[in-house]
This record gives sequence, structure tokens and C-alpha cells, in this order.
Amino acid sequence: MIDVRLVKLFAWVIGVLMLLWLLAECLGGVDEADPRNQDLDRDTEQYAADCDRAWRALDLVGGADEASIDTVVDEMAVLGNEIEDPALKTLTESYSLDVQDLVAATAPEDLDEARSQYQDSAAFNLALRCPVT
Repeated sequence: MIDVRLVKLFAWVIGVLMLLWLLAECLGGVDEADPRNQDLDRDTEQYAADCDRAWRALDLVGGADEASIDTVVDEMAVLGNEIEDPALKTLTESYSLDVQDLVAATAPEDLDEARSQYQDSAAFNLALRCPVT
């Protein structure tokens, strides 16, 4: 008697799992006919270009000092405006704000060390989103 109930329970569980799988396949799959899903290579190329611009903006931090801060921030803004990915655009904008604060709050003799520490931590954060190129 126990064997029959176990077999029925097992069959019922398998049936429910199959129905859930079918439901997930029908509702969760990518629509191949949707034009937004057609050009995945272009999205990859665009994200790679955005990552490159974000890395270049981070590299500009190394040349920021009191004399050149306006130029560096302007160049970062230009690079940030070319980025289409909203997360990378926000990250690049934060670099320009952070470098302004860094230069304003750091003594000139300690600026190299402060920039280096900032670049290291920001590069780690950016490397989690974009591969180093």
C-alpha cells in the first residue's frame, strides 16, 4: 500500500515540476521576434566602448592637480557624455566629483598618494563592471 502512494506522489511531483518548467519556458524566454533582441553584438560593442571611455576618465584622475582640475573635469564630462550605459555614466560622473573633492581637500605634497589610493579603489570597482583593456 505504501508503494502505490509513493509512486502516485512521485508522479504528481514530476507532473507539477514539468508544468512549472513549461510555464517558465513560455513566460521567461527571450522573444526572438523582438527587434530589441536582434543586435546583441552591437550592444556588446557599445558596452565595450563605454567601458573604454570609463577607464580613460579614471586615468585622467592621475593628472589632476590644482592648476589642471578644470581641464580634467571638462575632459571627464566629455567622456561621460559619450557613454550610453546609465550605470557607467553615473560612475564616470562620480569620478569628476570625487577628483574635485580630492584635489580641494588634499595638501599638494600629499596629492600623489591620495590620487593613487583613489585610483586603486576606483579601478577595482570599475574592473568588476568592465574588463581591463
